[in-house]
Amino acid sequence: MTRTMKIHAPSALLFFLLAGCNPMNAAPGKTDADGDPIYRKNPHPTQAYRITMTIEDAPGPFGHVSGMAFYQMTNHTQCTPMEPIEGVWTKSKEDGIPIHFQKLSEAKYVATIYADGMVDADYYGKGVCHWELSSADISLRATGDPKETRFQPGIYKDKIISATPEVTYFWSGGYPRDEMDNYPDTGNSDPTKFKQELRNQLFKITLVSTKEVP
Repeated sequence: MTRTMKIHAPSALLFFLLAGCNPMNAAPGKTDADGDPIYRKNPHPTQAYRITMTIEDAPGPFGHVSGMAFYQMTNHTQCTPMEPIEGVWTKSKEDGIPIHFQKLSEAKYVATIYADGMVDADYYGKGVCHWELSSADISLRATGDPKETRFQPGIYKDKIISATPEVTYFWSGGYPRDEMDNYPDTGNSDPTKFKQELRNQLFKITLVSTKEVP
């Protein structure tokens, strides 16, 4: 049955593993198979936000809950090298850190993410690359079977920082498995966007953050 779907981006971590130089004056660190620097995670972050996820009217339990805090490089074109032939910047400007949820009940989960989760550093010898939190994206499955629907709510930085709730509605008929295997259902923030006959078959997931005081 056809229904609307919003696209929440970034919905996946994009790594472009293309050949590139490793400047001698770049900050020392680990590199990948192509010699590109591996962006570092902050071992001692301090800017913590507690994410609370509340599920209402779900058609069943969720046995698998995972997530990712995404970060964007804010000065990508200034601190990474340009590909000389194509004249474009091919180095990845995004990275992510897994989110580990604690289950409080069938309807409530909590986790902590950090705004300063990535390390600002001179990765390419062109100046310090700066990072900022961009979003927190969640994935829920009925049991964890890879063929099951992935219900994917998310919340962007502005609502994380301002503690503004993000509510996403999903069609219950896609649980536990849609017609398409591994279907990525990102839902919709507006229940009226669903077909009239589906609106009494919805469940919702609310994400809200609270800034934690050190």
